[in-house]
Amino acid sequence: MKRMRENIVINTIVFKDLIDAGSRQWQTFELVKSLGVSKIEIRREWIVDFPGEIKQMVLEAEKQKMQLLYSVPVDLFSKKRFDRSNVLSCLDEAERMQMKMVKFTIGDFDASNVEEIEALKANLQKRNMVVTVENDQTLLSGKVTVLKEFLDCCKEYEIPIYCTYDIGNWCWVNENPVSNTSQLKQYVKYIHLKDVIYENDEPAACALDQGQVDWRLILKMLPQNVPLGIEYPCGPKPVEVLKGTIERIVDPN
Repeated sequence: MKRMRENIVINTIVFKDLIDAGSRQWQTFELVKSLGVSKIEIRREWIVDFPGEIKQMVLEAEKQKMQLLYSVPVDLFSKKRFDRSNVLSCLDEAERMQMKMVKFTIGDFDASNVEEIEALKANLQKRNMVVTVENDQTLLSGKVTVLKEFLDCCKEYEIPIYCTYDIGNWCWVNENPVSNTSQLKQYVKYIHLKDVIYENDEPAACALDQGQVDWRLILKMLPQNVPLGIEYPCGPKPVEVLKGTIERIVDPN
């Protein structure tokens, strides 16, 4: 099934070689725009100078007419408590960058701790953005049972948190990307795309159709009109790799 180009997001990990060589994330916006893509996902862990880079990202996003999303490697819960300070700091950063979607991980969540669930709800209700949690590559936050328990709880308590479904990360926790889709699809607001190969029995992210994940089947099972983030390192010639990836997504047959 074809996907619309306007739903494609470029996660800045595709430019890992450039970032490792000293580029800042805002300096990749023009490359993304040249691909006909207007959405880019910023990785918080790659921001070095927060005041300066946030300012530059806002200016460059306005110049290139880009929409920014935020990938935040911060757990919502730490030691079974809502990590209010860290989470709110990240949400404030997202607001300064005029972002409409922020992705966290769940962390050490306890579904029986109603007080902490209510604290989470109280601190998210007034935010004008979509907040998601991702199945990451850890046993703590990456198992489908953990994701489903948390998202079911959010639904019960009317907390506006949804799922970023990373089709490849299931391989790091030895779970099936296809069968897990049916359990979480009702909550999915964002999809991370990568394929996975195994090197010495360890999973590694790779380009679509270079690994073993049936990404076409998974996309057919998931919601159609949601953002699709390309999220794997694309080597020394990322633009060439991305052109092929985008064409696969737009016309996957």
